[in-house]
Amino acid sequence: MDSDIIIHKIIEKTGSSYENVQRMILNKQQELSNLVSKDGAAYIVAKEMGLDLFERSQHRLEVKNVIAGIKNLNLNARIYKIIPVKEFEHKGRKSQVANLILSDQTGRIRMSLWDTQIKLLDNLKEGQAVEIFGAYTRDNNGIPEVRLSRKGGIKILESSDIPIESPKPELTGKYITDLKEGDSCEIRAAIVQLFETAVFYEMCPTCKTKLNKENGAFVCKTHGPMTPEYLVILNCVLDDGTDNVRAVFFRDNALKIMGMPLEEALGNRGNIFESLDILGKEFTVTGTLRKNKLFNKLEFVVSDVKDVDVKTEANKIIGKLKHSA
Repeated sequence: MDSDIIIHKIIEKTGSSYENVQRMILNKQQELSNLVSKDGAAYIVAKEMGLDLFERSQHRLEVKNVIAGIKNLNLNARIYKIIPVKEFEHKGRKSQVANLILSDQTGRIRMSLWDTQIKLLDNLKEGQAVEIFGAYTRDNNGIPEVRLSRKGGIKILESSDIPIESPKPELTGKYITDLKEGDSCEIRAAIVQLFETAVFYEMCPTCKTKLNKENGAFVCKTHGPMTPEYLVILNCVLDDGTDNVRAVFFRDNALKIMGMPLEEALGNRGNIFESLDILGKEFTVTGTLRKNKLFNKLEFVVSDVKDVDVKTEANKIIGKLKHSA
């Protein structure tokens, strides 16, 4: 459900003007530091006004219409891919996370299972049709992601008209000029421009929402005074000689590009762009070309970044020459 549909539903149910609803959506985006799309902000505004746009719908919600901010999500889909469990430690606490890629004929979406929820994987396999219930969605770097609430679960469906989709082959390298929206691939390109936008965002370590600063301390609307967790975002332009594309690097990938740990980056916060010497430097980046709905432009959302290994690249070229000889 896109923002225009949501706006008209708000107008129908509240009698508010189009301009007023647009202004509320813009204010909500600004409140969230533009970390959510216009569609996501519109849905949040509707929810805050007491309107549940999906709860009473008689039609099955399709994956393409799932947006960030839904608090009571029921979704039928197939398990496109199961991503193995990963273990990590955060602030002395060990956790586990596993991810499912859910799909239907309209698209795919990621669902994360945390800690005790991982036992649900015991009865699941790729290709199964399932019903996700008691779930909610959150924004993950501009992309909606499904999470289970404490009362949520996954029900295996004995029959479904959702088509079975086979996973695509592993990521392949491409030139920027050949990229199309939705492509997931690896490209080798140089950074030719940095956008001097905000780089550091103080987030609540519990609920991941933006913290406000009050009387010199960071405060979460839900959890009160908090020591912030930092979200790092770096926007730039990549060029591989065939074309260029706007790219966005998050968290560890942004720090890799900067070439410094978080503590050092925060220490240079006041003049972070002056401290970076990366224009013209080449990287091998993996990611997906998506449309940024806020700017209505395509951008390459990076999921991994590596320094260019000249020796490896040379061996690849030699191998191709031998193969064509």
